[in-house]
Amino acid sequence: MRDFRDKGRGPRFNRNAPRPPRRDSPASPAKPAPAPASARDYRRADSAEHETRRTSGNDREIVYGVEPIRELVAAAPASIRVLYVKSGDERRFAAEIDLVRTGGGRVEFADEAGLERLAGPAARHQGIAALMREYEYMPLEQILADQPDPIVLVDGVTDPRNLGALMRSAEGAGVGAIVIAKDRTAGITPAAVKSSAGAWIHLKIARCGNVARTIEQLKEAGYWTTALAPGGETSIYTLDTSRKLAIIVGSEGRGVRDIVKKGADFVVDIPMRGKVGSLNVSVAAAVALFEIARRRAAAKDSG
Repeated sequence: MRDFRDKGRGPRFNRNAPRPPRRDSPASPAKPAPAPASARDYRRADSAEHETRRTSGNDREIVYGVEPIRELVAAAPASIRVLYVKSGDERRFAAEIDLVRTGGGRVEFADEAGLERLAGPAARHQGIAALMREYEYMPLEQILADQPDPIVLVDGVTDPRNLGALMRSAEGAGVGAIVIAKDRTAGITPAAVKSSAGAWIHLKIARCGNVARTIEQLKEAGYWTTALAPGGETSIYTLDTSRKLAIIVGSEGRGVRDIVKKGADFVVDIPMRGKVGSLNVSVAAAVALFEIARRRAAAKDSG
């Protein structure tokens, strides 16, 4: 994965967000400092291995485990505000420590008990954890000015792992930008970052308030808005992919809301061949986006 600092389109992180309580780093590895007291308030956010823990009462999140941390540091070292390393493992994580410090983060050392309080007693922190900075979204107006095609509009996907999988599918299909609704929709959290397998770093990501108004803005910018929903009157295989498209996906349970369907130019269906009536939102998005990419490539080759 690339280092976003060398690219103008990379993600940004809010360095002005409230900082966590500062501790003095231990004078030597022999005298490890405990995790900050606020770590005792962390509750379980996911049962999956190496998942995140969220502080109750605020939006600060922790990611932990060797592979998730190394992936995050390699892709976006400036996304880490504080890197917590188990005392005695300084040489083991020397590369990560250097990258985080270069990216403007700080490194603190903790004993086993301190890391357990930070990540949770059942978590396999493997000697390392990180507090991420708040992700700073790109303004929607900037994305519309750049005219990426297609755009994906996400409304109601509440599971950050589904959002991460969706970002992975979108980036793999050549999508350059995603717009995420602010209400009832997951944001760019450590769980979403992990599930995206590095795809998030390559995407321009905005948040929007009123989805109906955003659809109108997309239309004004020249996009044909396409809601992806079972029972749509247009098949994904007959959709006119020569148009500039904005693909709208809805929640895991109820799908695209009726008010959103009414505002869209098309409601597009993925024909199902078996007895199951619908697909997971990230899978449905992958099918649609790769079909659009395939047909556009075929049209370009034949032209």
